[in-house]
Amino acid sequence: MAAALFSAFARRTGRDDVRAESAGVAAMVGAPAAEEARSVVEGVASLEGHRARQIDGALIARADLIVGVTRDHALRLQRLYPRAAARIVASADLPGGQDVRDPYLLSHQAYADARRHLERFFPALLAELDLRASGGLSTRIHGEDGGKSGV
Repeated sequence: MAAALFSAFARRTGRDDVRAESAGVAAMVGAPAAEEARSVVEGVASLEGHRARQIDGALIARADLIVGVTRDHALRLQRLYPRAAARIVASADLPGGQDVRDPYLLSHQAYADARRHLERFFPALLAELDLRASGGLSTRIHGEDGGKSGV
């Protein structure tokens, strides 16, 4: 949901230069998006072709910014990929962000809540990508310079 919704947000704001990808730290590889997730993003984004995948070194290497939807996810990724630690942030580290509870196997309302929490920090995420691309250092997140893509 996060990647599809962020990509839609970027397009709506005229940012065709931004691309988001989705991968998990404990994904059920090959699983389609839950019906509730498809329903919650309907009219804004599509998850029809989505298939779950695990994060891996190749994806980490090509991403300019990796966003864990919880601090725990971000910390796990930093431990797994220490050379990329400066490019790994938690959604809660961005203005308007917070840990986003995984709604998997929960109610439709839990998916709707997750969507609302995700969309709240998208403007700050876009600003963070731009800041890193411009060579600026974030006062919130100390990281490397980078381009304009995120996971």
